[in-house]
Amino acid sequence: MTAALALLVGGMVVGVHGHRTLLWLADRRIDPTVLLTGWLLSTVGLVVSAVATISLLALPADEHPASGIFGLAGGCWTAISSGNVPGWREAFAALGVVGSVAILFRLGWAVRARLRRRRERAPHLEQLRLLAAGSSPADPLWVRDNRPLAMSIGGRPGLIVMSDSLRNQLTPAAVAATLEHERAHLRGRHHALIAVVEVLAAALPVVPLLRAAPSAIKDLVELAADAEAARRCGPAAVREALGRLTGHPAPALGLGMAGRLTQTRLSRLSADRVGDHRAMRLAGCAAAALTALLLPGAAGWLALNVVGCVVT
Repeated sequence: MTAALALLVGGMVVGVHGHRTLLWLADRRIDPTVLLTGWLLSTVGLVVSAVATISLLALPADEHPASGIFGLAGGCWTAISSGNVPGWREAFAALGVVGSVAILFRLGWAVRARLRRRRERAPHLEQLRLLAAGSSPADPLWVRDNRPLAMSIGGRPGLIVMSDSLRNQLTPAAVAATLEHERAHLRGRHHALIAVVEVLAAALPVVPLLRAAPSAIKDLVELAADAEAARRCGPAAVREALGRLTGHPAPALGLGMAGRLTQTRLSRLSADRVGDHRAMRLAGCAAAALTALLLPGAAGWLALNVVGCVVT
């Protein structure tokens, strides 16, 4: 019961206040891939802690099978049916079962809505993929358009769409940087990451961490793609491409290069060390992952110990 209570309290602390810490870290110019790992796994860790809490409560606290959450919830229903007032444990268990069912229903509803929107866009995406048939997903589909346009579309296979006007309005280095930016989106599965946090936010919008995650993830995937393109093509080429693409309508079908945090991105490209060692990024991502997954339990354990010290 203590472990379940610690996870419950820790999950509440992280869900309500976790986004504040992550947003504060974003201003410290930490590597965007590390921040992206922290944000994503914080949302996953929150959901995992909720599932773990329900699982621990569902297990009988002793050898009596009716002491689990489902057995206690059944006792609550039996008491109400008999005209009696259920005990606090039975009432708490019944609320837990109802809450679990509500969470599962909301998740199912959010996934269904996401799939419906995907089906609505499927004909347009299929036309683009037919035009790109036979080419590598890493190679762009060049389309005729007077506007400078570059976007990546996730899925199997992924697709990069670029307008031929880019060749006339950008230097070859900037065109190459634009292409590397979009390739970084596909390599990093950024479209899938955004889809996951958007589903969680739509399912549980009352949780501040989940509600803030989609916007933060969308910003971070652009910063991460900028950094990857800068490492391969140089920051000056990325700055040129970003400056030229800014101000044009963002594509509706995929991730476009411009449109989010333009000034912040230009500033980071001017000041950041884009050649950071890969091992340092991997170590940072590992630390962020470990912290995000363990934080709910650790926060709950600390909160319970503080309360215990105050009471005693």
